[in-house]
Amino acid sequence: MIGIGRDRAAATRCAARWTAQAALIATALVLAGCSASARLSGATADSGGAPAAVHAKTEAVQLIGKIDADMGAMGTFTGKAGWPAVAPADIHVRAGATVVLTIREYDDMVTPLADNSPFLQVMGGTETVNGKRVTSVSNQQIAHTFTVPSLGINVPLPIAGMGGSMGSMDGPGGPTMVRFTFHAPATPGTYLWLCATPCGTGSYGISGAMAMNGWMRGHLIVS
Repeated sequence: MIGIGRDRAAATRCAARWTAQAALIATALVLAGCSASARLSGATADSGGAPAAVHAKTEAVQLIGKIDADMGAMGTFTGKAGWPAVAPADIHVRAGATVVLTIREYDDMVTPLADNSPFLQVMGGTETVNGKRVTSVSNQQIAHTFTVPSLGINVPLPIAGMGGSMGSMDGPGGPTMVRFTFHAPATPGTYLWLCATPCGTGSYGISGAMAMNGWMRGHLIVS
């Protein structure tokens, strides 16, 4: 484990209290996940223009899950207490492409959700953790999620130091490697992604980084 000494006890105690907000996001996930056209045509309020031609090309997108420590490897830390981040926050892909999203998660702090939360489940694509296929992440291992409600996508991100082979540069307690494969919508548009765990600041853990673009929320931009 990386052993970053950040205290999320308050967020953990309050995790069950933000049920209303979580329910709204979960409802959006269910509705989008049940509609093939919502996932594949990309028809959202931010979409525009006619559907683009479907691209067979596979696109690889690299992201880093940063932790809020004040020292560490370049590019993996935010240096702002209580402000984890996923970088880059804005992701560009081509319409209709098969997207392989690779996230190196450096955060080793558990941010549990309510029991049986839908955000513990993989939705809208396939996920591997350190090369092993998973369909969910336990509440004892969840750090963050990468969730696109309008497309029915949810990628649960386990804590760092899960024991997989990360390569010699990372060491045995290095980041957890998450790969998520999905099909980009066929229609160009801009889709909000966010984290569904209470990983921010404030009484309920849903302020700060969770409410700010460029930190634990951003956009999937399809062109």
